[in-house]
Amino acid sequence: MEISEIWESKGGKIEIYEGNFNMNGVEQPLRYVKYAKSKSENKSKNKTERSQMLIITTCVNMSLETLYKIIKARWEIENSIFNNLKNEVSMGHCFVHGGNAVEAILYCIFIASNLFQLFKLRRIKNHVKIQRELVRLLLKGLYLLKHDKNLIFNTT
Repeated sequence: MEISEIWESKGGKIEIYEGNFNMNGVEQPLRYVKYAKSKSENKSKNKTERSQMLIITTCVNMSLETLYKIIKARWEIENSIFNNLKNEVSMGHCFVHGGNAVEAILYCIFIASNLFQLFKLRRIKNHVKIQRELVRLLLKGLYLLKHDKNLIFNTT
């Protein structure tokens, strides 16, 4: 496969390889795009950091820049949401089997995680770092919600 484009940036360059192929059972031709990034870390030590991003898609008319932005956005989702679920919500292994049950549990965890992030953002002014204090404040907020329904719509 040959290089179709090279993008230069501050810290390095991105070589883009592109090709098309057909696959049994797939009606449309598939587009293969590989972004090979090289970034010079320290010129005095001649160290270069290299990484690759690969994509196979049926979008043959989409620009290489748009595909690159999509890959980076998906990578951000992978790093932020799934890493958060694994490390902060202890979602290393799901003990429920069956498609619908796993999906329901994931939805509940997503909702709980988002609500907790929203709670931290809106209620904690000094960015409390102690987990017990966060849980105490969350329980206090839930207690207040139970006894004063007007707090649900109060964003201050």
